[in-house]
Amino acid sequence: MTDRILRSAAMSMALCFALLPPATARQWNPDTRGAAAEYTQIIHAKPNGEFVFLWWAVPEAFPNDANTQVLKDVLSRYVFVGIAHGRNNGTGLSFDNIPDLRIADAMGRQMSPIPANSAPEVTQTLNALQALQSPMRQGMHWFVFEGSSTHSCTPGKLSVPFAGETYTFDTPIPGCQK
Repeated sequence: MTDRILRSAAMSMALCFALLPPATARQWNPDTRGAAAEYTQIIHAKPNGEFVFLWWAVPEAFPNDANTQVLKDVLSRYVFVGIAHGRNNGTGLSFDNIPDLRIADAMGRQMSPIPANSAPEVTQTLNALQALQSPMRQGMHWFVFEGSSTHSCTPGKLSVPFAGETYTFDTPIPGCQK
């Protein structure tokens, strides 16, 4: 019984730390990859344990090496957005199913969704992104959009309306070469 209570308390503490907003700690003098990764991940802690975790996967967040070049190429041609919506119910996290997501470019135009199985490179990139998921990203649903009007390193904006909010990313994002 005591062991169960201690495990439950430890899990609750770990979940609380995992859901703290990034403002509680920030990178000191991040490199370009760190700046890009930090800017493109949004954690919105809402009342009553509800949260939204959003990640726009951009090429600038990944290292420049032969192993990631194909991934970075695909991320530069499409917009990959991962989103998790859930709540901490006191005994763990529960996540909502997110069947659909709409996003818009700087002009407010809806971006066209791309089916996950539309091309082998899209499927492989989704598999790679899902493999990166940590416990904090449990429940993440991935969506892919045609990316001709929005690029992470050109002037513009990406808007993601979801759960009563509109989350935005101004571009060029931090981490782009100047």
